[in-house]
Amino acid sequence: MQQVFKLIGQVAVSNATALITGESGTGKELVARAIYHHSERSAQPFLAVNCAAIPEQLLESELFGHERGAFTGATLQRIGKFEQCNKGTIFLDEIGDMTPATQTKILRVLQSGTFERVGGNQPISVDVRIIAATNKPLEAAVAAKQFREDLFYRLNVVRIPIPPLRERPDDVPLLVNYFLEKNARELQRSPKSVAASVIKTLEKYHWPGNVRELENAIRRAHVMAKSDAILLSDLPPEISGQGSGTGVLPVSGEQAGSLSHADAAALARQLFQWAKRDPKLKVIPAVERELVIQALKETNNNQVHAAKMLGITRATLRKRIDKFGILRELNVK
Repeated sequence: MQQVFKLIGQVAVSNATALITGESGTGKELVARAIYHHSERSAQPFLAVNCAAIPEQLLESELFGHERGAFTGATLQRIGKFEQCNKGTIFLDEIGDMTPATQTKILRVLQSGTFERVGGNQPISVDVRIIAATNKPLEAAVAAKQFREDLFYRLNVVRIPIPPLRERPDDVPLLVNYFLEKNARELQRSPKSVAASVIKTLEKYHWPGNVRELENAIRRAHVMAKSDAILLSDLPPEISGQGSGTGVLPVSGEQAGSLSHADAAALARQLFQWAKRDPKLKVIPAVERELVIQALKETNNNQVHAAKMLGITRATLRKRIDKFGILRELNVK
């Protein structure tokens, strides 16, 4: 995260386009807002658009506006986000879900600073800084012809990758304290304390929903706690392991060394619980990729040892590295 903060500082003082990557819930919009607040455009508008949340037939109108009569129901002229944001910064979240037609218009704005409203033919000039974000591997989308290669390179001037919460468990206590204080302010109450066993449980949990899931868990615990201290029983059951959920993943070396069929079954059940909550999650590719990354990290990028740890041949490991684009992420040779 210190590297993320350095990148925010470096890119904020420039006018460069930035691409923020990371899983859902890691805080991509917070990074975009930090860049904006520390930039020379901080006195100008900032607008965030979730490209995945707006139907594709409406997204182009939302971004660029439309003329009266452009389509059924367009009874008035509409000014789009880019015009509203002139001289400011626009944050395009989940840009990987944008349609090819809209991608073309975004590319034109980046290249020439102009666009037309839907149903119009008059070029409109704007001075807008674009910050984009995605939880998808855009390189794979480019290879599959689902995302324009020229747009990708225009957006990928400065990339800011945000690590998932499971890769930075030391941040969990800091975030817990922050959310406790935030909830206390909102509820106008004194902040609650947290039992040590709760912190240990939170540090071991895999956090498929990342920081957003942690915030929701602390909010729930704050409401459920019957005393001034939050206990394990106040956490959601899938995190505490005290309900029908499968609880935390066994992450310590001692636990991993004694992994049984029952443990593996429990892990599988938890994976499918996450898959139920996130319809986009494809369990096997997601787990395969994380296993390969972790094996390489554990062996300091020694592919022979990593393959042995995974129980596969080195040739198979190389195929997985290429398949998931891990070379670029870990700088593997």
